[in-house]
Amino acid sequence: MELLLDTRERGASVRATSRSVDSQLDMSFNVRAEDLGTVRDIVAAHLCWWRVDNGIAFRMLTVVNELLTNVLQHTSADADGCRMASLLLQKMPDGVTAIVRDQDRCPPVYSSPDPLAEEGRGLMLLRALADDTSVSMTSAGKDVWVFIGNPEPSEHF
Repeated sequence: MELLLDTRERGASVRATSRSVDSQLDMSFNVRAEDLGTVRDIVAAHLCWWRVDNGIAFRMLTVVNELLTNVLQHTSADADGCRMASLLLQKMPDGVTAIVRDQDRCPPVYSSPDPLAEEGRGLMLLRALADDTSVSMTSAGKDVWVFIGNPEPSEHF
């Protein structure tokens, strides 16, 4: 039994936790560039499992990736070198919502980037892809919330 409890990195902190119930995915993790693909795969699998429209799923994957990339680029690492964040993804009757929470107390800065700049378009992209967005400052950092609604049914004549 003792061998089961002995890990290669004894004493290392937990890298990630996740929980999925009903139509909700709740994850907390150290945001690292090399793990963004894994997070996208997990989010994509849940959206598929929940039978979310492909167009909504693509938009939500892009938005979640952008929000987590912002955590990497715009937050400082803590004393342990981690950039901890949480992601709450939920299928609603009228669409899908996501909240990314980080430990940075600075609100996002909306800017008009130079047309030739390679950076600075993340929040513009977020606003273009999401039907609704908001930012809430908390005592521990901030929450960035997005909502992507179900497509309106088209009328056929």
